[in-house]
Amino acid sequence: MNLLKYMSFAVAILAVNFPLSTAFADTVELPMLRTLAEPELRAETGIIQYQEDPQEVKALQHRVMKIQLDTQNFVVDPTIVTTLELVPQGPMPDLNSLPLALQQHVLAIAKGLQSPDPREGLYIMLAPFGIDRNATNVQISREQISLGIVNR
Repeated sequence: MNLLKYMSFAVAILAVNFPLSTAFADTVELPMLRTLAEPELRAETGIIQYQEDPQEVKALQHRVMKIQLDTQNFVVDPTIVTTLELVPQGPMPDLNSLPLALQQHVLAIAKGLQSPDPREGLYIMLAPFGIDRNATNVQISREQISLGIVNR
């Protein structure tokens, strides 16, 4: 028990005489990110005065005036008669992979949707469910429709 006492006493004396800072003398303080308010940031970085270049200002003003004049003086040539495609046409769907009956059904729906009364295409789509233009009260039971399958 006395040996343990003497050992702890020796360790305490060494700790007092040998500070931890000398044990880690080669430590380096690492940079740290911290948030700064605007006054602190200006105190640290200094204020950089804005220097206006008169030549750049004049060139910018000239460019803005030129753009404004070009916009105001734009004239449409009345001799050109053409159709402008504002939205490019999408790729045409390939119906060749579908059976002939389904191809005709899809084309009938598309023709109905493009007609003056687009409801015609909707009625063609809903025809397999028993809904037509003359239907007054339409009720479809839940058992009649399932994922991808129509049971009649």
